[in-house]
Amino acid sequence: MGCFSFICKCCNRPIRSDSFRGERVFLFLLKDGKIIETLLGEYDSYGRVFDNEGNSVEWDTDWDDICNLMFSLDQGNGIVAIHGRCISYVKDYPTTRSEHDPDQGWGPFQTDDFEWHGLDMEENEEEEN
Repeated sequence: MGCFSFICKCCNRPIRSDSFRGERVFLFLLKDGKIIETLLGEYDSYGRVFDNEGNSVEWDTDWDDICNLMFSLDQGNGIVAIHGRCISYVKDYPTTRSEHDPDQGWGPFQTDDFEWHGLDMEENEEEEN
């Protein structure tokens, strides 16, 4: 299975993960513009999150149904991703899915403990400024 990669609906920056750790994220599963399920944790690169032990947390919704929602022509279907650090800026519930990240969510990222993980820390600092 390939990676699902998303752009944060709030800050328009990628939600990043190295498939072992990831940025803290709120994921919302939409159907017809309504939230039907949520997940919170470190993004795992595959449309899910890690729990505190590093295991991927599965959606209650069947994966085939999630894929059908993700590839629907209706933008009100699919996954919405919002960085944990951005969620306090969100004023309304999301009603359209997140855009896909052309870089597949790969690259340096920041965890809640403010450590950088991934490629080059200097490159990441330049991105933040």
